[in-house]
Parts: sequence; C-alpha cells; structure tokens
Amino acid sequence: MRVTHITGINTVIRNISKSKITLGNAVARGLKKGGIYLLRKSHELVPVQLGGLKANSEVRNIGGSGFNTDIIVVYKQDYATFVHENLDAAHGKVFNVKYARQILAAAGTPRGTKQGGMFRRGENEQAKFLEQPARTERKAVLNIIHREAKVGS
Repeated sequence: MRVTHITGINTVIRNISKSKITLGNAVARGLKKGGIYLLRKSHELVPVQLGGLKANSEVRNIGGSGFNTDIIVVYKQDYATFVHENLDAAHGKVFNVKYARQILAAAGTPRGTKQGGMFRRGENEQAKFLEQPARTERKAVLNIIHREAKVGS
C-alpha cells in the first residue's frame, strides 16, 4: 500500500473561503448599485406635485451580507402605495391635458403655496412607477450585479 501525503490543503481551503467572502461582498455591492440604478429609473416615472415621493425614497439593505444581502428600493411616504397602485388617476401628459386650465391659472405661483396647486407634470409620470422599471430594466440590473461580481472575483 502506498501512502501519499498532500501538503498545503489547509492553505487551499483557507483561500477558497477568502474568495467566497470577496465574491459575496462584490455581489452585495452589485445588488446595492443595481438598486440605485432602479431607483433612478423609477424617479423618471414617479408622479411629482411637490416632490415628496422622490425626496423620501431610498435603497436600503434590510439584512444579511455577502451572498445573503437583501436590498430593497422603498418610497417612504404614506401615500406612495396609493399613488403607485391607482391606475385611474391622471398622470403625465393625461394630467396636463385634463387640468390645463388650473395649470395655466397657477402659472407664476410658487409650489406649495395655497395659490399654486396644479403644475405641469412630466410626460412620463405614471402609476406603477417602481414596478414598471423593475420589469423593463431587469437585464440592466443583472448586468450591474454581474459586472461588480467579475471585478470582485
């Protein structure tokens, strides 16, 4: 019987563990960057009257680290869900047409004042302002995570 002695196996195991940690941290960074990208895309669509939704949105790590990182994109205003889910509300171009008279009357008044209630909305503003880019930008978000993981490996 021949006995073979292998040296350095502990070093190999230690290096594999380190590379898993490094790659996991890179994936976590990619998830955060992907969340930031998604939030930016969502900001292009979110309905704006005074800017409360945009101002109270963020990308947050809700737990975990490395491969187990949980990242969410959140709008923190109480009414965010209502605006997101209200498909009957006029947004964007439809809002501008529907309220053209009130928008014209408010011209020249500062936002947030009693006189100025109706202001033109961006053409792309809509309900589902977070869900829609989450669907259409999925590949771009995955590419961001992939790029970050390649850099970290």
